[in-house]
Amino acid sequence: MRANRKLSNSMAVAALAALFFVTASATGAQLTFQAKTVRPVAVIGDLNDIASANDGQFNTRAVSTRNNYTGQSVTLDIGGMQNVVGVIQDHGRWPAHYAGAYQVEVAASDNGPWLKTFEGPGNRGESKAVFDAVRARFIRITATRAGGGGPDWSIAELKAGVDPGARNVRNIPGQGQPPQGPPRPAPSPDSGGNARINGTLKDLRLAVDGKQETRAASGTPDYAGMYFIFDLGGEFELSRFVQIHNPWAEDFPGEYKIEVSRRRDENSFRQVWRGPGERGRSGVTFEPVTTRYVRVTALRNRDRTHWWSISEIRTNRDEDVVDDNRVVERPVRRATAQGFANIERAIDNNPSSFATTQSPEYNGSFVLLDLGGSYTVSRVLQVHDPHDRDFPRRYRIEVSEDGNRWRTAWEGEGATGRSVATFAPVRARHVRITATQERRQDRGWWTIADLKISG
Repeated sequence: MRANRKLSNSMAVAALAALFFVTASATGAQLTFQAKTVRPVAVIGDLNDIASANDGQFNTRAVSTRNNYTGQSVTLDIGGMQNVVGVIQDHGRWPAHYAGAYQVEVAASDNGPWLKTFEGPGNRGESKAVFDAVRARFIRITATRAGGGGPDWSIAELKAGVDPGARNVRNIPGQGQPPQGPPRPAPSPDSGGNARINGTLKDLRLAVDGKQETRAASGTPDYAGMYFIFDLGGEFELSRFVQIHNPWAEDFPGEYKIEVSRRRDENSFRQVWRGPGERGRSGVTFEPVTTRYVRVTALRNRDRTHWWSISEIRTNRDEDVVDDNRVVERPVRRATAQGFANIERAIDNNPSSFATTQSPEYNGSFVLLDLGGSYTVSRVLQVHDPHDRDFPRRYRIEVSEDGNRWRTAWEGEGATGRSVATFAPVRARHVRITATQERRQDRGWWTIADLKISG
C-alpha cells in the first residue's frame, strides 16, 4: 500500500510537469519529477506596462509598443542561478495576441553573454518554450517575426521553468562570475539612487559624486572616440541630459552624440542627439524615450589644448534641471465620454468647435482620453473659451496605464476660461476627467473647446 501511494505521488508530480511543459517530448528536453514553474522576481523589457506581465493577474497585460514588434524583447530575472528548462508566456484575455515567432536566450548576468536555447512560432493562449537544462539566472524572449494571431504582442503573465533534479546541465561558455544574491531594486525617479558609470574617460566616478569641485576627464585634448555609459539603475523616461563642465568651463567636447538603450548590448543603442558641446554646461533636450543606459561619445576634439571634463551629470530625473526641461505635449489618440455630446470636438485643434454636456446636471459625467502609449503626464488643460463660464465647480483627474487600474492624480476646482490641473509626474496611457460637483448657482453647462495633456 505504501509503495502504491509513493508511486501515485510520483505520477502526480510527473503529470504536473507534463501539464506545464507539454511540448517537452517534441523538443527533446528531458525533465525530472522536480520540474516546476516559478515566477520571476523582476521583469523588464520593451513592452508597454511591463509590470503587468508579472502581477499575478490574467486580465492585465504587457503589450508591444507597435504592431511591427520584431526585435522587441522582455527579460526575466529569476533571482538566482537555477537549472532553467523553459519559459511560458500566458496571453490571458488576449489568446490570439502571440508573437509570430520568437527566440529565447539565457544568461548568468544581465550583461550576457547570452545563449540561444529556443526559436519557433508563438501559440494561441500560451506560448511555451522548452529546452535542455542550462544553468542561468536571466531569460530573454525576443520577437523575431510579427504577425501572430492578433494585431500586437501581448503577455498577461510570465513563468520560468526550472528543474532542480536535471542532469547533464549545460553551462554558458564565457559567462564569467554570475551575480550573487537577490537583485537590487531600481531606484525610483526621485529617490536619488546612485547611478553607475564606466567608459574610457578617467575617474568617471567623480562625475557622479555630487561634487562640482571634482571631475572626470579625458586627460588629453585628443579625445575623439572616447565615451562613457551612464546606467540609470532602471528603466525611466529620459528627455534631457546635461554635462556640467564648471569650474573647467572651457573643457567641453567639440562634437558628441548621445545614444540610449534598454539593454547593455553594443548593437541595441540608438542615437537620440548629436551636436556641439557648450561652455560651462552642455545640456540637450530630445524627444522622450524610455531607457536604462545612456552612452555619450565624443566625435570631434575642440582644439589642441582643452580636455573633455565633466564635473557632474544631470538628467530630467534631477530636480535641479527641471527649470531647463521643456514641457512636452502628449497627443491624444482617442477620446470617449459619458454625458457629453460630440466629444471629438474637444481634441480637433479647432477653437471654434466644442464639446458640451448640454445640461447643467453633469455631476459624474466624464471624458476618457487615450494617449496611444505610456507617457509621463503632469498637466491637464481644459479650454472653455469662448464659453468661459461653462466650467465644473469641482472635478477629478485619474490616470491609468492599462485602462483597468486607476488612481487619482489631482482633484480641485474649475476656473473661468481655462481649468488647469498640475500634479506630480506620473506614467499613464489613459487620463479620465470626471465632474464631481456642478455650479448650481447659475446652472451653467460643462463645455470644453480644447483639451491638452502635457508632461
